[in-house]
Amino acid sequence: MMTLLTAYFSYDRNPAQTIRSLVEERRFGLAVAGYAAAALCWVVFFWAGAELSAWGLLWRFVFFWLLEVTLGYLWAALSGLFLNFFSGGNGPSALFVVMGLSGFVQGLLLCFALPAAAAPWLKPLAALALLVVLMLRLAFVVLNASRAAQVSASKTMGALCFALVPVAAGLCLCLGMLGLFISFLI
Repeated sequence: MMTLLTAYFSYDRNPAQTIRSLVEERRFGLAVAGYAAAALCWVVFFWAGAELSAWGLLWRFVFFWLLEVTLGYLWAALSGLFLNFFSGGNGPSALFVVMGLSGFVQGLLLCFALPAAAAPWLKPLAALALLVVLMLRLAFVVLNASRAAQVSASKTMGALCFALVPVAAGLCLCLGMLGLFISFLI
């Protein structure tokens, strides 16, 4: 907890140096805590005000935490590969840490979800709040990954977007295989 608070206050003073030091130290625990914070925000955002049992809440949290870590790992691995073409720097493990830290930005969803649970007239604005927070999270990743790799933000954004191409191709292949499998059954 002290590491998180120290990183937070030093980030306020010098963001570039703080991100470089966190990346060089490979703060895996801090990244996993960021993914856990993002998972908690997903659960609270989607199920605030719902009557959930403790087990239901726990299973949803574990599911979203595993989803966050897995997607963060895959996106960091692919983006780090493409980002290494532009810099001789840190690579996928550094990007995994930066993406994990971006989970704390998602805590802004709580600022919307908790009042929306009390005031139902705020629920129609949920999609807008989600979009704004996800854009802020992406901006955090792009800016800090570019600081860690010491490349321009446009190259970092290009590497992050280009990493989605294999994921989209894999998803299309899986959906095609599922369609082919279903056609054989019919």
